[in-house]
Amino acid sequence: METLRQQAYRIIKDKIVCLQVKPGERLFETDLAKDLNMGRTPVREAIQMLENEKLVECNDKHGYIVRKLSREEANDFFSIRMVIEDFAIPLIVKGLTNDIIAELERNIQTVKEYAEKNDFPNIIRYETGFHEILYRTTNSKAFIEVISGIVDKFQWLRAIALSAPGGVQQSLDEHIKILSAYKTGDISEIRRLTELHIQDAKNKFISMERIIF
Repeated sequence: METLRQQAYRIIKDKIVCLQVKPGERLFETDLAKDLNMGRTPVREAIQMLENEKLVECNDKHGYIVRKLSREEANDFFSIRMVIEDFAIPLIVKGLTNDIIAELERNIQTVKEYAEKNDFPNIIRYETGFHEILYRTTNSKAFIEVISGIVDKFQWLRAIALSAPGGVQQSLDEHIKILSAYKTGDISEIRRLTELHIQDAKNKFISMERIIF
């Protein structure tokens, strides 16, 4: 069972990675405690946990604020993701089943439905879910252990990229193409499309310069 601190941590983190609280915005303990219907102590402890994860930073003048990434950090995370996904692709092809393909197809359909409703938090969750299904398909405990420490950063970057004009539709179209390539098992094509997908996400991310740098 979750403690109040864990509950506050999960909810506040979700607000950050889904851009309900944007980079540079201040976190008000009192307001968060009221929204979460809990005392300020678990909220403060949750914010400190997020500070340790480099999602939040303490500004002497404004208190705790959501971090803004530097260009160097953003470039590094996109480069790391490229290497990780390139490593995973042959394992995913090997582990892919009809049930997993059906799960990915349902995911894409769900994103389409949320896109029609302009439900951005759920778009982010299910867009991220597409990649999490693929990661799980590697059947590699070592891979999952390594990536578990950075998937939240990937989701954060993804949310900012998706918030750019045309970002959701572009990503959705690319997921459809990537899934089609996985169905054929063409590793070189999967790699090409995945690299394009990550590069396009990076370009969309950079286009949102006003909120990230």
